[in-house]
Amino acid sequence: MDGIGLKDEAGPAATQEKAQVADLIREIGRRLEEVYGRPDIPQGNPLSILIRTILSQNTSDVNRDRAYTELWNAFRSYDEILESPITSLEAAIRSGGLARQKAIAIKNALLWVKERYGNYDLSPICEETPERAEKLLTSIKGVGIKTARVTLLFGCGMALFPVDTHIARVLRRLGVVPASWSREKIHRFLDGKVEPGVEAPLHLNIIRLGRNVCLARKPRCEECPLHDICEFARRKTKGENSE
Repeated sequence: MDGIGLKDEAGPAATQEKAQVADLIREIGRRLEEVYGRPDIPQGNPLSILIRTILSQNTSDVNRDRAYTELWNAFRSYDEILESPITSLEAAIRSGGLARQKAIAIKNALLWVKERYGNYDLSPICEETPERAEKLLTSIKGVGIKTARVTLLFGCGMALFPVDTHIARVLRRLGVVPASWSREKIHRFLDGKVEPGVEAPLHLNIIRLGRNVCLARKPRCEECPLHDICEFARRKTKGENSE
């Protein structure tokens, strides 16, 4: 599927396309709020959210929360986490999966925060511009765009839209972006196209749709509130999809 998000260069055509994409995203958000309501927005201090988001990579919320609880059952402070052997941290968060990778990322993040701010308070990053804050966080090895944006959206209230696996799948199937686009490219393309102030509810509601309806395998298109504006559903009806 080609998607409508093919031109991201400057010029009149790109300006018109940007407005079309923004209108479509606004309609997606409106329909999902009609079905799911406006979700409660999780909040917390930026460092706590950063750690939880690292733990959430490639796993369920249940496993993330279990790993986060077990992390604090095993350690009493960020200093203790940072000073402990990597194997001890890995063992504490094993229930979240990819324990070695996540343990390294957590240690990298804690060391970066401690060296930059002199303590374990990441809140000063909220004073940066969104672009600068994202660049700072993604300089930490193991922290990608999605993790940085989740931290800044929910920890600082910044107007950034994070794209996870579910959101990427939904947007590709809808035809908002081409199926071949990476999540990084989707992030960049959506900048300036999501209405300020709706990033968090839109993020959470599309994830809910992706988990419950727009499944990776055997999507329940007949139950989807976006069925009539979905390129994938149209092709599925015609028997054209290869998924």
